[in-house]
Amino acid sequence: MSAEPTSGEPPLAQKAHLKNLTISLTLACNQGCAHCWVDAGAAHAAEMSNDDVCRILHQARELGTEHEKFTGGEPLLRHGFTDVLAHAADLGFLVSVETNGTMITAPFLSAIRPFLYKLHFYVSLDGASDETHDSFRFQRGAFKKTVSNLESLRLSDGYFSIHTVVRRGNLAEVPAIFELAKRLGASQHKLILSIHDIGRGATIQDSSITADELFGLLEELPEQKFWDYTWSPSRTRETCLMTTLPPAFQPSGRSATCGWSQTFLAVLADGEAALCQGLYDVDQAKAGNVRNASLAEVWETSPLLTDTRSWTGAELDGICSNCVVAESCRGLCRASAIASYGDLRAPYPLCQSLYEMGRFPEHMLVNKDRDCSYSPGHASELASFEPLQRGNRQVLPLAVAHRVVQ
Repeated sequence: MSAEPTSGEPPLAQKAHLKNLTISLTLACNQGCAHCWVDAGAAHAAEMSNDDVCRILHQARELGTEHEKFTGGEPLLRHGFTDVLAHAADLGFLVSVETNGTMITAPFLSAIRPFLYKLHFYVSLDGASDETHDSFRFQRGAFKKTVSNLESLRLSDGYFSIHTVVRRGNLAEVPAIFELAKRLGASQHKLILSIHDIGRGATIQDSSITADELFGLLEELPEQKFWDYTWSPSRTRETCLMTTLPPAFQPSGRSATCGWSQTFLAVLADGEAALCQGLYDVDQAKAGNVRNASLAEVWETSPLLTDTRSWTGAELDGICSNCVVAESCRGLCRASAIASYGDLRAPYPLCQSLYEMGRFPEHMLVNKDRDCSYSPGHASELASFEPLQRGNRQVLPLAVAHRVVQ
C-alpha cells in the first residue's frame, strides 16, 4: 500500500514523475526563421550560466528524469555546449538536441564522439531546395550546410530526425523533403502542420495552409503516424513519417502527448520553468524560477503545475471538453491554445477550427448533440490564473478562429 501524503503536500505532486525536461540554453541564433515562436536572434539578457544548467541537470536526475532535451535559439552557439552535453550524458540521460544543423561541424562531431551514441538530433529542414529553405531561414547556404552536416553525422554513426514546418511556401516540396529525409537516413520526419501564432510566427499566419491543403497533403503522402512524444526515438535509418494531426483525427485515436505539467517541464534560458519552451512572454504559463528555488520545489509545489496536472477534459473549453480522447490528449498543445486564444483552458486551435467548419469526426464526440462553439469571451472562468501577459503588457485574447484552416 502506498504511503498517504503528509498534511500540506499536494497529493498529485507526489505521483507526478518528471520524465522529460527541456532546457533552452540561449535565444542566440545564426538564422532568422520567419516562423520562430521565441523570436530568436540575440541572446537573452539574463541567460543561465553553464553551472546553473549543470545544477539543474543534477536536480533532474534526483527526481528520476530520464530524458533531457537542449534547445534554443541555436544551442550549438552556446559557449561550452559540448561540456554541458558531456555532463548530461555522464549523468545517464537520454539526450536530444534541437538544432538547425548548420553547426554540426567536424570539430563538433569529434568533441561529442565519446557519447554520440546517447544523443539524438532534431534538425529543421523546411525545403528540399536552397531557394525554399534558405529564403525561409534567412541564411544563405543554410540548406547545403545542413544537408552536408547530416551526411557527416550519419557517417559518424549519429542519429537524427528531421522537422518541417508546413506552409504554403513549401507545401509542394513536402514529398521531396520526405524523400530527402529517407536518403539521409533520418529516424523520423515530423511534419508540423501549423505555425504557432506567437513570436515571429504571428506575422506570417497568412502563409498557413488551409484545411483542404492539409488533408490533401496527408492523402498524397505515404501512411503517417501521430507524433507520439516518446522522447526517445528508435535508432534506425528507416524513416518514419509523423505529423502533428491531432489524436481525434488519427485512425487509432492514439493520444500520447508531451505530458505538460504531468511528466514534462521546460526551463527557459532565464531560468523560468514553464509549461512549454516557447512561452517566454506568457506569464500564466510559468511555474517559478529555478534560480530562486530547486527544480523539485517548482515541480512539486507550483500551483500552476499541481492544479493543471489534475485537469480533466471537462475542465477544458470548446471542442476539447467534448472529445473522446480528451482525458489523455489534454488539449494537446497548450502553447497553441494560449497563442491563439490567450487562455490556458482554450481548445486546441486546429481541432476547434475544424469543428466550426463541420470537419471534426463525429464518432470522436462524447455527445454529438452538444454545441461546442468557442469564443474567448465566453470561456470558462480562470479562477487560478491571471489574463495572458506578455512582458508588462496585457494582451487581449484573439476573438477569431485559428488561421491555420481559414
